[in-house]
Amino acid sequence: MKQILLSLALLTGATAVQAQSTNGSGTRFGLKVGVVAASLAGDDKDFQGDVQNRFGFQAGITTTTSLGVGGLFELHPELLYSQRGYQIEDVSKTTFHNLDVPLLARLNAAGFVVEVGPQVGYLFARKTKFDDSAMGDITNRGQLNKLQFGYIVGVGYQLESGPNVGVRYNRSITKLYDGDAALPGGNKIYNSVFQFQLGFAFPGNK
Repeated sequence: MKQILLSLALLTGATAVQAQSTNGSGTRFGLKVGVVAASLAGDDKDFQGDVQNRFGFQAGITTTTSLGVGGLFELHPELLYSQRGYQIEDVSKTTFHNLDVPLLARLNAAGFVVEVGPQVGYLFARKTKFDDSAMGDITNRGQLNKLQFGYIVGVGYQLESGPNVGVRYNRSITKLYDGDAALPGGNKIYNSVFQFQLGFAFPGNK
């Protein structure tokens, strides 16, 4: 975790320097925090029982580069620490800790933002806590896929002064478990996450 936080800090500094030194690019550096409602999707998602949402946390850094006349189109990469997971009522709660890199194309119409694009994520930790105190927690990643690809669609609003808000849906296209995982109900299981975010974009060069 310390290495992850150090990497975030170094990339934050590098991005800020780039945003300040780039002339005419319309690049803005930003910060973001949010709440996620995570669950599972797919035909086999209920192999352990009735899957329900697991609420978690998300935070990271962003850059936004305006493209074209009037800045209508934007390129918006991010580096985020994200929690995903799910819970089984009266059985267990599972949290996945991920480092995510979305690369989004955005349409910004006078502050109203529509965004879509791919995301690559790395699962660096997992914890499953059972409601039965006699059972120990599971912390290994086992047969989970560590490298995960997915997509994001979302809408939001960006004030010129900096504050912004957004709602997204993120779905993985990589299966949660690797191809060799022998699961009782099959292996068509994917991450499914709704994200509610607040952020701030610092002034950049135009």
